[in-house]
Amino acid sequence: MITDYFHKLISTHKSGTPAGIFAVCSANFFVIRAALEHARQVNQPALIESTGHQVNQYRGYTGFTPALFARFIRQSALSAGLDAHQILLGTDHLGTGPWQAETADVAMKKACDLVRQCVLAGYRKLHLDPSMPCRDDIPQHPSGFSPRLPVETIARRTALLCKTAETASAECSDQMHDLIYVVGAEVPVPGGLAAGDMAANDNGACVSSAEDVQKTLHAMARAFARGHLENAWERCVAVVAETGATFSADAIHPYERDRTRNLQSLIRRHPNLVFEAHSTDFQTQSALAAMVQDHFAILKTGPCLTFAAREALFALAAIEADVLGCRKTVTLSQLPAVMRNVMFKDPIHWKHHYTGSHEYLHHITLYGFSDRIRYYWSRPESRTAVARLFDNLNRYGIPLPLVSQYLPDLADGVKTGRVSPTPERLVTEKITKVLKIYNAACGKSKK
Repeated sequence: MITDYFHKLISTHKSGTPAGIFAVCSANFFVIRAALEHARQVNQPALIESTGHQVNQYRGYTGFTPALFARFIRQSALSAGLDAHQILLGTDHLGTGPWQAETADVAMKKACDLVRQCVLAGYRKLHLDPSMPCRDDIPQHPSGFSPRLPVETIARRTALLCKTAETASAECSDQMHDLIYVVGAEVPVPGGLAAGDMAANDNGACVSSAEDVQKTLHAMARAFARGHLENAWERCVAVVAETGATFSADAIHPYERDRTRNLQSLIRRHPNLVFEAHSTDFQTQSALAAMVQDHFAILKTGPCLTFAAREALFALAAIEADVLGCRKTVTLSQLPAVMRNVMFKDPIHWKHHYTGSHEYLHHITLYGFSDRIRYYWSRPESRTAVARLFDNLNRYGIPLPLVSQYLPDLADGVKTGRVSPTPERLVTEKITKVLKIYNAACGKSKK
């Protein structure tokens, strides 16, 4: 049971042994395949999470409902040779985020419906996050900035989402109460900071104050008690807090553990809780290990994994152009150009994150650390281009010198025969190198 796993993890962590787990927050096919294969190789659970934007009752931007996504994960796990009990499904930012343009009542109704569908589909770790203001919550600031909701409002809405989850869980007789929760009002911006935000703050992203986190925990406990959810509150394993580590389109701010000393002292006083750290992408292994040691025992990652996939895909497109560009009978994928056209034709997923000159947007949309390109891989044009790229390279092969040129970190694996020089394996291996960093930071090793 997931409750047993996390209670053991937290118990180990609280005993003084730095123990953690990382959550892969992505619905990307390449990332999911790499994560499941890696979990099998190291004999560790695969914690896979989806956001309300990625997966919802309206199919999100990935085309998945919760039931379809859960089925996709299980089928992918079977193909990867991973046992079903090693798959942990969870949610990331499950709340009002996708429906901020609606009134709070409408947004919460949709969020509760999504919670119910997730639980019935087999999701068992729920990060409940109704912290995003809705249309009628707070008047818009002239600058367009909406301040955070009062913690009491967030706590009340969190309890309502939890009540929905518990009711749905009771219908799953074989896994009744096998739900765990993550809460928090100090929630980092999903997907990293928007362009310019980090430059405006000399210290990077803010760090949650211990006082604010304690107020959040008190407010949550009261709201859960008012909703007769004391049993569910006992299954709350983590609270989200801002670590100061984050990234934007073209900058990375590293984790500085001295800035979280007060948070570390606070969480030590809560024997059943750890912190969940968001926006850990692009941190070094030593920084991630420091986070785990400092009680940020659940690390969330996603953009750096799809970023690695994009790096590999574009490197393969460069190899394709070099090897096959002179063959008049071959139609090249032109993958980077296709992706740029798709993104500029429909800028909905990046226009609030990237601003600047045409020259800046020309490269940052494809290469930015925010990796807004991840929203476009499921588009028909994108899928067609990737399929053509793989078909061309599988048909004509990938020369080792060009692997060394464009994917130098994978060249040794190809030379020794550990990595097959096929596009599928090279993309998977590129992502796996990042997964290994997280695995090591969490104190895991191959068993």
